[in-house]
Amino acid sequence: MYQPMTDDAPGAAARGKITLRITRFLGGLERARRQPNRREAYHLRHALERLQAEQYAESEEALVRAERSAPLPEHVANLLATNESVTISQLRDELQQVAKEP
Repeated sequence: MYQPMTDDAPGAAARGKITLRITRFLGGLERARRQPNRREAYHLRHALERLQAEQYAESEEALVRAERSAPLPEHVANLLATNESVTISQLRDELQQVAKEP
């Protein structure tokens, strides 16, 4: 299939790859019949923020941290906001909002 050459082709490919990985991660949580834990939720939201800001390398790094359930950074570990639970459907909604933006 022919794809027109654009200046944003690498960015669009990176965006699509990260979006797919987040979708797969959320699907894995659904298959496991569990909601994301505190660490996963924080890193997934960070990945979505970086994706929205078109910082694809940072978004991918945050996604890897979510996949590995890496510890929270010290500066946010004691914040009450990181204790709020996040559901898979909330994260899917956030992903859809980010994916809609050009």
